[in-house]
Amino acid sequence: MKNINKKQPFEKSINGRIMRYAYKYNVWINKEATYVYREYEDSSLNRPLVIHTRADGTKYLDTKSHGKIPLDEAVATCFRPMPQDGKKYALTHKDSNLGNCNASNLEWKLVPKFSPTDKERKLDNGLIVRADGAILDKKKKLAVITNVGDADTDRSCVAVEPYVRYERKNRYKRTEEKHSYIDDLMIAAEFVEGDKSSMCTPKVLHKDLDYLNFNSSNLRWVEEASQEYQDYMKKKKEDMDQLTIKGNPNHPNPLMKF
Repeated sequence: MKNINKKQPFEKSINGRIMRYAYKYNVWINKEATYVYREYEDSSLNRPLVIHTRADGTKYLDTKSHGKIPLDEAVATCFRPMPQDGKKYALTHKDSNLGNCNASNLEWKLVPKFSPTDKERKLDNGLIVRADGAILDKKKKLAVITNVGDADTDRSCVAVEPYVRYERKNRYKRTEEKHSYIDDLMIAAEFVEGDKSSMCTPKVLHKDLDYLNFNSSNLRWVEEASQEYQDYMKKKKEDMDQLTIKGNPNHPNPLMKF
């Protein structure tokens, strides 16, 4: 059998079909998942592989070198690679037909890290996020920072993206202050409603347009270009501007508009 070659071309035509090389399994495959081809050192042995079907509809290749190879995984390797972001994913078929391994029908779905019934979820950074939007560190509820002072512009209150402060030891065992945005923590805790996997530019919408309401029932994934998200961002800016104005009653130009 031909040795696995990492320098194989990205794709090429084989017997009139556009094929891509699945390095992991040492086979060529087309995106329609209808044709799989293996090459050998002796080109006279090159041949298409038989695609087998199980009783449940799943398809596979039966090889001596790699054993039984799931057809959908082989196709995904070439045409729908799994996201490499450290998270766990499962390969799914959009139409629920396990026999339809066409690349366009395959999708990687994020495997939930938490149970949907968990009202408190501990993150990798040690923070505990509650469904009502509260953030706890070492059993203590953290204050949400919504504004900071700005000495350079002589303003005592400037609205900022809401965040929490907490302390952690760095690799030198020194304590340092950390900041995390509340929306990001709610995302990490999987408290945002909806599936963003098929969205172009997913954003977190606060349904009631209150950017300070982090209750999980108030958060949903939407497209950035959607009207509802644009309305929310407009209201958020107006509210943050009002907070800045209110916090600087004696400042001649609290929003620093010129």
